[in-house]
Amino acid sequence: MLKRLILGAIFALCFILISAQIIGFAEAQGLKDSAVAAWSFEGNFKDITDNGNDGKKLGETTFVAGKFGKAISLSGKGDGVITPKLASMNEVTVVHWSKCTGRIGAWRAWINVDGWQKGAVHHQLYPSNQIGWSIHTNTPTDVQTKLLIDDKQKNKWNHIAIVYSASQKTVKFYINGELNSEGKYTSVGPAILGPARIGSWDGGGRDYQGEIDEFAIFNTTLSATHIKSLATKSLSTVLSGDTSVEATGKLTTVWAKIRAYP
Repeated sequence: MLKRLILGAIFALCFILISAQIIGFAEAQGLKDSAVAAWSFEGNFKDITDNGNDGKKLGETTFVAGKFGKAISLSGKGDGVITPKLASMNEVTVVHWSKCTGRIGAWRAWINVDGWQKGAVHHQLYPSNQIGWSIHTNTPTDVQTKLLIDDKQKNKWNHIAIVYSASQKTVKFYINGELNSEGKYTSVGPAILGPARIGSWDGGGRDYQGEIDEFAIFNTTLSATHIKSLATKSLSTVLSGDTSVEATGKLTTVWAKIRAYP
């Protein structure tokens, strides 16, 4: 009787682990399908999705050790990445890792669309050191976070995620996987995120000084759970579905116990 109970518990655990693994792969597939572009900056500017939205080097951008693997390093003097034209989006999530090393108290662009036409997105730091999200012709145009990227945050890695919804008329700011601020609009439109520049703006004067890693754009509003995952794992890991290594290891251990049971 005891043996049956033990075996039943083990098989139940196996079922739970397998189910969790299947769900993990399904969620990863959903993230992959909604990823418009993702740049991990592993010594190149290639888009690691299947969409071919490769970037191009701007200025003297170099590669250094990043949050995961390598990152781009920007001098604050015209460096960055040129990104291609993208379709406008009513729902969008932008995520990246960032480490500011200079130009505190200045305009500093993370991704700014070329020009300033209707729907253009400028995701940047303001002279107030607040993290901002601006969409031309939305009301209000500019929304900022509570967190300041100032001298206290200098040389520190922060994971930043912006979740914009035209249908809900909201924008949410997540810092290091946690909801930091939320803004509301009275009038909205679709967001345009390319052609653009990461770390710079074609209008000049907004060069980012520091390092940027794991930059991605999704055409949906990601959940808090997804944001948390992106704040703790590399883009390649999350988008590939390789998020269940721990569960797989546990499953292997359980099967070994079953086979060894007298």
